[in-house]
Amino acid sequence: MPSPTRITTLAFVVYGPLTVGAMAWAWYGGGRFAWSFDTPWLSAPYPERLALSLALGLVLAFTVVAMTPRLVERTHWARALHAELAEIISPLSSTEITWLALASGFAEELFFRGAMQPVLGLLITSVIFGAVHVGPKPVFLAWTTWAFLMGLLLGLIFELTGVLWGPVFAHVWINQRNMTFIRRH
Repeated sequence: MPSPTRITTLAFVVYGPLTVGAMAWAWYGGGRFAWSFDTPWLSAPYPERLALSLALGLVLAFTVVAMTPRLVERTHWARALHAELAEIISPLSSTEITWLALASGFAEELFFRGAMQPVLGLLITSVIFGAVHVGPKPVFLAWTTWAFLMGLLLGLIFELTGVLWGPVFAHVWINQRNMTFIRRH
């Protein structure tokens, strides 16, 4: 296996403590579990809420992944962002992209939706989620805005169902497929 690139090493240095922080926050917050919301909008048995969470995550993931090439083709902001992200993602192998997608999707959902959202609420958590997706150039403001919108959608799935697995699945799938698209194009 090739040695990890700087970005994947940095990702694990960030996402490992983020996961531990999410678990600690959830534990400190009264022992509630970060992957399950106590008062979802939908009042149904857990298996039904789990199925709905996964179904909504799947729909969101497929929609975003299908939209990405069209946005890159048709909008200036998406083309510019694609070009900037390609410089970062192009050197990554398929395995590194998959590990990065798994690490980021799991850790970010556990922290932002699982630990933070039940305390700070959907809107504030989404704003913070967008704010941490800022880059060094103005073109990354599109990424920040996109992350805010995705945070809202992922957060809505969590608010509705009280189950984190749909947002985790969607986040991992979107990251893996879109990074693969960026690397190939």
